[in-house]
Amino acid sequence: MRRFACCEIDGAEFARSWYAARSRSLEARERVRPPFEFLLDRVFFALEDYPIDPADREDGDITEDQLRAAVRDALVHLDKL
Repeated sequence: MRRFACCEIDGAEFARSWYAARSRSLEARERVRPPFEFLLDRVFFALEDYPIDPADREDGDITEDQLRAAVRDALVHLDKL
């Protein structure tokens, strides 16, 4: 998340990495507790509205900048925990 927030990787790389990590986490039956879960869910929901392939963009999809803003916001709240 921090690498994406700092523009070290693009949205597509972040999304692919996120989904891979989430898949591993689910397979390992890892669980997180609120409010950490709530913040990660917000990022997940933003990713659902972000097209990894720009050719798949539809009306209402968020841009990479909007995704980055959502991730940065989550990081601010995570840092407060």
